[in-house]
Amino acid sequence: MGDTKFGCWLDLPSPAVAEIIGLSGFDFTVIDLEHGPMSMETATLCMMALKSTPTMPIIRVTEGTEGQIKRALDSGAAGVMVPRVETAEQAERMVQYFRYPPRGVRGAAQSVIRAAGYGKHAEQYTAEETERHMLALQIESVEGLANAEAIAAIDGVGMLFFGPADYAASCGLPITAPEVRDAAAEVARIAADYGLRSGTVLFPGATVAGLAESGLGYISVAGDAGALMASLDAALTGARDEVHGAG
Repeated sequence: MGDTKFGCWLDLPSPAVAEIIGLSGFDFTVIDLEHGPMSMETATLCMMALKSTPTMPIIRVTEGTEGQIKRALDSGAAGVMVPRVETAEQAERMVQYFRYPPRGVRGAAQSVIRAAGYGKHAEQYTAEETERHMLALQIESVEGLANAEAIAAIDGVGMLFFGPADYAASCGLPITAPEVRDAAAEVARIAADYGLRSGTVLFPGATVAGLAESGLGYISVAGDAGALMASLDAALTGARDEVHGAG
C-alpha cells in the first residue's frame, strides 16, 4: 500500500486545468479522449503543461487503433490506456501497435515527434522505448474479466486497469454491488501474478483504502469536472445560506 499512486481524471480540454492537477501533486492523470471533448492537439498541450510537474500523463484513446495509439505515443504520453479489451488477441494487437519493430509495427518518426524531443533525443528515445511507456488495458466487461489471465500473459502489457462502471453495466448490477469490488480485486490479483501494475478509479461502494488493500496500485481518486462542480456548488450553497439562511 505504501507504493500506491493517486491520480486525477482529466476530461476538460484545458492545459490550465492539467497544470493545476500537476501542481496539486497527483502521481498521474488520465487525459480522456474516450468520453470527453478532448482532441489529440489539446491533449498534447495538456502534456506540455504537465511537463514541469511530477504528474505522469496517461492518454486514454477513444479506441485501440494503430493510428490513435501511435499519435498518443508520438505526442509524448508516458502511458496509453485502451478501453474495453476483452481477448488476448485484442491485447496482442495493442502491443503490436504500441511497440516498434521487431516486436511491433509502430511507425518510426523519431526525427520529428515531440516524444523524442523533435529529433534531438531520437537515438536515446528509441533505445529506451520499452522503459519509457506503459500500455494499460482496461478490463471492464464480463468477457474481459474471464480472459484477464490470457490478456495479462501477453508480453508487452504493462497494466490492467479495471473499469467499474462498464463492468457493472455488463453484469446488470449496480456499481455499488459487492461483486464489482470483488472483480476489481480479481484484476489486481491477476496483474500481480503476471508482474503487471493494476489500477482503477474510486467508485461508489468502494474506498481508497479497500482498493489499495486489494493490491490496486494506481487509483484515480478525483476528476476535474466533478471536483470543479462540487467546489462551485459548495461555494454557491454556502453563500446563499449565509445571506438568506439555510433551508
